[in-house]
Amino acid sequence: MDNYLYQALNELRYKSETERLAKFQKNWKQYYGHSERPMKVKGGSPDDNVRLNFARMIVDKGVSFLFGKDVRFELAEGEKTVPEQWLDDCWMANRKMTTLQKIALNGGVCGHAFVRIYQDPGRKFPRVIVVDPETVTVSLAADDIDEVMGYKIQYPSIDPITEKPITVRQLIERDGAYWRVIDQRGKVDSGMWETVSDVRWPYAFAPIVDCQNLPAPNEYWGVSDIEDDLIEITDASNFIMSNLVKIIRYHGHPKTWGSGFNEDKLDVAVDKTILLPPGGVLHNLEMTSDLDKLLNVYKELKLFIHELSRVPEVSTGKVESVGQLSGIALEILYQPLLEKTETKRLTYGDMLIEINRRLLAIGGYGEENYTALRWQELLPKDVIQQANAALLMKQLGVSSDTLIQEAGYDPDVEREKSAQVSESLGAKLLAQFDAGIGI
Repeated sequence: MDNYLYQALNELRYKSETERLAKFQKNWKQYYGHSERPMKVKGGSPDDNVRLNFARMIVDKGVSFLFGKDVRFELAEGEKTVPEQWLDDCWMANRKMTTLQKIALNGGVCGHAFVRIYQDPGRKFPRVIVVDPETVTVSLAADDIDEVMGYKIQYPSIDPITEKPITVRQLIERDGAYWRVIDQRGKVDSGMWETVSDVRWPYAFAPIVDCQNLPAPNEYWGVSDIEDDLIEITDASNFIMSNLVKIIRYHGHPKTWGSGFNEDKLDVAVDKTILLPPGGVLHNLEMTSDLDKLLNVYKELKLFIHELSRVPEVSTGKVESVGQLSGIALEILYQPLLEKTETKRLTYGDMLIEINRRLLAIGGYGEENYTALRWQELLPKDVIQQANAALLMKQLGVSSDTLIQEAGYDPDVEREKSAQVSESLGAKLLAQFDAGIGI
C-alpha cells in the first residue's frame, strides 16, 4: 500500500513539474510572438494570419514601470557609509539596471524570478546571475511551503573540450546550518552523472534568492503577467483580426461584371471609351457586409485585455480624446498599473533587500545589513508644482533628504556635490585673497 502511495505522489509531482515547464514554454512563445497561428493555411494559399503581440506589450510595460528608473539602496540616512558605497560598486560591476530588468522579465513571463550569487576568488565583487526559472526545480519542507530545502538547476549545454552535448546540473542542498553546492555533468550517450565539485557554501543563507512576480498565497510559484485567461483572449482577438484580413483580401476590391454582350466585344483600356451594345449592362460588385460589427468585437476584446492585464491603453501611448490632464486625473487613468507595480515593489523589493544583505555579508560587512529601497515616482510630475510643493512641505517640517528623494535625486550624492562646490569656491576665494585680488 505504501509503495502505491509513494508511486502516486511521485507521478503527481512529475505531472506538476511537466505542466509548469509547459506553461513557461507557452508563455515565452507568446512573448516572442511564436504563438499558434489562428487559422490553418493550406499548401500554396496566402497566409492571412495576424498575431498581435499583446503579451510582449504587457510584460515590457510591467518591467518598465518596475525597473525603468533607478532604484537606490540606502543603509544609513544622511550619509554615505563604506558598506553602502561597496554595495553600489558591487551592483555597478553587475550592470545593476540591466540585471534588474532581466529579473523582472523572467518574473513577468514565468511568474517567478531567481538570482544566483557567485563568489569567484579572482573577482573583486560577487556576481549576480539571472537564472532561467525553467531550469530550476525546488524542494520544499513537508510542512512549510515557504521553507526551501534544496534547489536543482539543470540545463543542456556543450562540452567545450569534446564539443559533445552534455547536461549541466547543480544541486544546492541544506547541510545542517549551511548549504552544500554540488556541480555535476551528465553525458547524454551514457546517461551517467559525473560530480565535478562538492563544496560547502560558507554562509547560513543559500546562494540563490527568489521571489514571486505577483503574489500567490497558497503556492510557491507566483503569478505571471500573462496567465492562461489572458492568452485565450489574445488568441480570440488574433482570430478575429485574421478573419478580417482574409475577408478584405477576397472581397476588399470591387469586381466588375456585365451581361448582354460577348467578352471579346468589351475593351476597358485606360485610353479607350467603353461601348456597350444595346441591352448590355456593366456593374461593379462591391462588398456589402458590415465589418464594423467584427471590429467592435475586436475592440471589446482589446479593451478587456487591457483591463485584465491592468495595463491601461493610455500607458501604451493612446491619447485620443484625452486633453490636458492634472496629476490626479493621470493617476486615476493609470491606477490599475500603479497598483500592480506597487504590489511588485513588495515582492521584488523583499528579494532585493535579501540580495543586498547576502552581498554585504560576502563582502565582509556582516549579515545584519538591511537596506532601505528608494523608488522613484512612477508618473511624470510638473516640475514647477513639485518644487512649490516641496517648499511648502519644508516649511511644515519635512526633512530635506525626504524631499530630495521624492524629486528623484540621491541626497547623499547631492550633499557631496554641494560640499565639492563649496570647497572649490572657498579655495578660489582664498587664492584671490592671497594674490591681492578683490572680490
